[in-house]
Amino acid sequence: MKTSRKSIARVGAVVGFAALALSVNPALGSATVAGYLHAWTMPNGTIKVELTEVSSPTLVGCHVDVTELLGRYSTRGEVVVTGSPGVGTYISPVLNGDWKYNVSATCVDADGATELAASPDTPRMGSADSVGMYVESVGSLFGS
Repeated sequence: MKTSRKSIARVGAVVGFAALALSVNPALGSATVAGYLHAWTMPNGTIKVELTEVSSPTLVGCHVDVTELLGRYSTRGEVVVTGSPGVGTYISPVLNGDWKYNVSATCVDADGATELAASPDTPRMGSADSVGMYVESVGSLFGS
């Protein structure tokens, strides 16, 4: 019986210290990535994606996904985020201008993955540039 009481006491101490650490530094327990996704179709047939105001005390990295709506094409690119708050840019390969694409950006930190919200200046559903290439939806505009 002494052994199990000691084990329970040790577990209680560990839990107590963890709770104390979180109360002293709540960012450790609630780290989430903040930031915005901006996307534009470019005249050369690419999609330029810019991440801005990216911040997290435990940021691991970010990536961008560009996916054709019918599943005929998909690409993922890592984005180097620099600064505080961070910024980074991704430019897709040349895409088929007749297709429509979804663009999303995801950043990973100690709490997991967070999809960045689209900025107000990002094209909305059905936006096209002068060459007619469409970004059908961006980020979480139409996700939930």
